Amino acid sequence: MLFTNITAVTLGVALIVLSAMQTEPDVTDPKAGIAADKSRDAVDAWLKALTKGKPLPAPPKIAVVDEAVRSLFPDNQFYTVQFMRYPRAVKPPVPLKLENLVQVRSDGSVDRIESLDALKKLFEKKLADVRDEGQARLVLLACLRLAEEFYQDGYYTFTVPEHAVSVVRRDSHFIASGKAVVTKGGQGEITVTLTTGAPSKIAIDGKVRPDVRLR
Repeated sequence: MLFTNITAVTLGVALIVLSAMQTEPDVTDPKAGIAADKSRDAVDAWLKALTKGKPLPAPPKIAVVDEAVRSLFPDNQFYTVQFMRYPRAVKPPVPLKLENLVQVRSDGSVDRIESLDALKKLFEKKLADVRDEGQARLVLLACLRLAEEFYQDGYYTFTVPEHAVSVVRRDSHFIASGKAVVTKGGQGEITVTLTTGAPSKIAIDGKVRPDVRLR
């Protein structure tokens, strides 16, 4: 079994993309569609404030996050905001970078997760609730998925092989480790290791390099 994610970005002049984290909203669950619509509107308003009202291209349909992230953060929605990098990089409004990871909370507030350290803090709270191997695995997969966005340039495809995920118990705590491998658009991998207990530990590392990009 493979856990896959493909981030496809259509780039245009000064185009901002709110990309789907994994799948379209589940049409069998009306609440999922409503949550996605409201969170999309919240991100649009957030971007408008950052750009001081400058008109932006209409974003594509926003999809919900992947299964692990959605299970771990049922009340939040996560999106990537990507500015054109190829053939010529666009200067994004401060404090945004070319690629950005944001979350929309249940109250409609939007937060930019500005760094891997910020991402670690987000998951430290989840590690405190881990009581079994299944929960440790869920946190690991969600962390891997969101960590991808800090290495993404819009062209990479990441895959998390089943054999690359490991969860072991050591006394009263768990150690979960895994990696996401670039299978399209370049080469490299991202690794995450989580250790529960007091204090908990989160290590995220990665090195990726692109194939030839059109310029």
